[in-house]
Amino acid sequence: MKTGIELIKDIDECILEKGSVAFWWVGQLGYIIKVAETTIYLDVFLSDWPNRNIPPLLKPQEIVNADFIIGTHDHPDHIDRDVWHQLSISSPNAKFIVPQLLIDNLSDSLKIAKNRFIGLDDGLSILDKGLKISAIPSAHEFLDQDSSGRYPYLGYIIEGNGCTIYHSGDTCMYDGIHSKLKQWDNFEIMFLPINGRDAKRYSENLIGNITYQEAVDLAGTIKPNWVVPGHYEMFDDNSENPILFYDYLNAKYPGIKCWIGDHGEMVKICKANK
Repeated sequence: MKTGIELIKDIDECILEKGSVAFWWVGQLGYIIKVAETTIYLDVFLSDWPNRNIPPLLKPQEIVNADFIIGTHDHPDHIDRDVWHQLSISSPNAKFIVPQLLIDNLSDSLKIAKNRFIGLDDGLSILDKGLKISAIPSAHEFLDQDSSGRYPYLGYIIEGNGCTIYHSGDTCMYDGIHSKLKQWDNFEIMFLPINGRDAKRYSENLIGNITYQEAVDLAGTIKPNWVVPGHYEMFDDNSENPILFYDYLNAKYPGIKCWIGDHGEMVKICKANK
């Protein structure tokens, strides 16, 4: 497992041919994703909480190579407010992509210039640094919207270098998620949570996600080349066994490949090696 400057070096030295993408899992539903020469930090959780099972792999001041810092929603293990100001200093050219309705609050409270934020919402996209990044809603227990119809929880579709990637953020199933995802063809990777939900966790404000079975069936319907489960290992009271996901996927949809591995490990996916 690479950490610190060694991990940053691994990212920077990763060279990707057309039709390939690399990622590094940094815990929970946080990934560093490299597409061509563009480096994305997506839902990275770096605060050193005493009850986390996996220590932060990076210090915020070590992250000097971010092109995009992306948060799916305003929970601390996805938008880590305690470190984002430092990230804005360490990677001074990085842009922050967040749900549109969060920009004013994040800019004011974190002292990050508003012009460094890009706000997305359902059906909105940006084109930048050779990538197209689009948003669809996520339902974190509920498919919430504010008074103007904007969504606080998003999933993102990243297109670039001949690959299409979906990161769901925290989500449950909702009517329409399949039709929204089917606007895109041939997902190379889907990143999905599998920790599930129940009454006890909900009553303790641990807002839930799809179960491992629901994640398998979502992947089975959309048919990505690879599916990567996450959000199962960080906290003892909000976890799941990823082998259950792996076994169910292989039994039900054997044509879909699955990655379950170590934090800080480079994973390179190449279309030529399907």
